[in-house]
Amino acid sequence: MLAQSIVGYFHLADEDGRDVFVSTYEGAIDAKGRVSVPAPFRSTLGGGSRIFLWPALGGLGCLEGGGEELMAVYQQTISRLAPHSKRRRMLTAAIISRAADLKMDDPGRIKVPEPLLDAVGITDRLIWVGAMDSFQIWAPDAYEAFLTEVDASSEDEAILDALAAPYDDAVAAGGVPGIRRYGEGEM
Repeated sequence: MLAQSIVGYFHLADEDGRDVFVSTYEGAIDAKGRVSVPAPFRSTLGGGSRIFLWPALGGLGCLEGGGEELMAVYQQTISRLAPHSKRRRMLTAAIISRAADLKMDDPGRIKVPEPLLDAVGITDRLIWVGAMDSFQIWAPDAYEAFLTEVDASSEDEAILDALAAPYDDAVAAGGVPGIRRYGEGEM
């Protein structure tokens, strides 16, 4: 049984109207080695039954995953790199070659291969984390440590400033519902 975290569930879509993965859910591996995909994540997959999982890049310490749409984006992006370039070889090995191609059963469960679980220290409990166009699967202790790092970094002005320009641009373009940009002297 999945328990929804305090974060809650939000229905969000990206600029192209595609649903995005949001929120955080707890899960457990059952006696047959299966784990239930959270219902909102299944919805975001748009009815697709294929899920791809691989160790997240950059030593993040979790699995990253998504559906066929995400894998197609990675395939198209990597295919645009020069065929024999180091970047293409590294990204192909890190994402495409290490990805497990999983089929979700009718009740919404997948069987995550042991080597992937072992790679990130997941034994019996796990945390599903929405990451917009993808999701992550964490061991609970590793996720708590990551959140501690996130909380410490959230006060960093450079990180906060990274949101300012795109947010201001979206407001100026009328792309933030309920937010109106005021002109000089208005308010």
